[in-house]
Amino acid sequence: METACYNASVTDWKDKRITILGLGRSGIAAASYLSKRGAKVLLSESQPREKVSDKLVAELEALGVEGEYGGHSHRATAWPELIITSPGIPPYSEVIKQARALKKEVIADIELAWRELKGKVPFIAITGTNGKSTTTSLISYMLESTGLRAPACGNIGKAILSFLDGQKLDYLVVEVSSYQLEYSPTFAPDIAVWLNLTPDHLDFHGGLDGYVEAKRSLFAHLPASSYAVLNVDDPVVASTPTKAEIFPFSVSTEAMVSIQGAYLKDGYLCYGHNARSRVACHTRDLKIIGKHNLENALAAISACCLAGMQQEDIEKSLTTFTALEHRLEYVDTVDGVQFYNDSKATNTDSTIKALESFPDQKVVLIAGGKDKGTSLNDLALSVKKHAASVILLGEAKDRIARALREIGFEEIYPVGTMEEAVRLGGKLKKGPVLLSPACASFDMFKDFEDRGHVFKDLVRNTRI
Repeated sequence: METACYNASVTDWKDKRITILGLGRSGIAAASYLSKRGAKVLLSESQPREKVSDKLVAELEALGVEGEYGGHSHRATAWPELIITSPGIPPYSEVIKQARALKKEVIADIELAWRELKGKVPFIAITGTNGKSTTTSLISYMLESTGLRAPACGNIGKAILSFLDGQKLDYLVVEVSSYQLEYSPTFAPDIAVWLNLTPDHLDFHGGLDGYVEAKRSLFAHLPASSYAVLNVDDPVVASTPTKAEIFPFSVSTEAMVSIQGAYLKDGYLCYGHNARSRVACHTRDLKIIGKHNLENALAAISACCLAGMQQEDIEKSLTTFTALEHRLEYVDTVDGVQFYNDSKATNTDSTIKALESFPDQKVVLIAGGKDKGTSLNDLALSVKKHAASVILLGEAKDRIARALREIGFEEIYPVGTMEEAVRLGGKLKKGPVLLSPACASFDMFKDFEDRGHVFKDLVRNTRI
């Protein structure tokens, strides 16, 4: 396809009044994008001014962006013609309720980018409870290995609007969270991928139905010319209504009844399209481990096939991609003990998949953190099957310990710090040490990345 170089805005933004809620990565990029096009921008941030760097405030002021700090004023919702919100601000928050009561349109940066680029650059969007970042990065890596410009963005990497300033683009490969979909009412990518669904973010969406509805909204507006890449092993995903052409994928060959799709056969990752079956590679040739990564690989094969990649390019790129940081990432072997960093596992389903990635040996699991309050039954059963011992830390450690003891698992070691966990994991010598917390990180760390970096530094520098 011909590369698109995007410089000009579809919309005339001159003197349009825009409020941006939140001084995160997406908010800063939106402020820069819109102010450079002549919009009058108010950036409203809940944090007090003293917690925002002087350098950032100066940069925004140089762009002509007005800032307010320490909360969202009535003006922030009454003044603008359009509101761009950080996806982390829930729909039940006072500022969003006030904006909607005033009949103001509230959208995410992904929706804005879609409207600006509609028809100019193809979008590939990936959603799912787990595996989004790996699959998004894999698709981007595979496409760019052929010389295309297809950056990973959205809920991963750089903010999507930062790519709309004169860069040459063949595709935008967008990780899309349910938070972002909540504020993206018309977003309709050329290829939409849904990996899986398990309960998560229920407080944000007001329950499971709201969470499912947010995910399904990605497919609700797809025209017949688009593709819906769906995991047909997941009943919720498989039953998603859409006008798009469905391209299914499955790790269970029994589920593959379609004339096109991606699937496993005799240990090979295969796919069919345009009445022709192809082989991508053998599962042992992948550098990413675990059944869930087979699903991610099949989803990526599907998207890249639909984007026009040739069979030989799919095979070559698929077998050279390595695991992302904090996602079942091998760290080091210390005194004969392997350490793996899966800090991105912030829910129980992610941790279960990580445990299942070690089918031939039991692991020492480090888990715990900020409790999301979800059921621990399935996690406890998986721990009993796959873990030799569990080291627990953080706010959720007592609740996890109770759940494990209720099913008869007693190899539990509560600790106070990550350093204690790493030292103990190495001393136990009962198998690979896997940090896969099944919880958010905010009780002890800035975010999951900070947690993972601390873990890796400790593994490499602590004498076991």
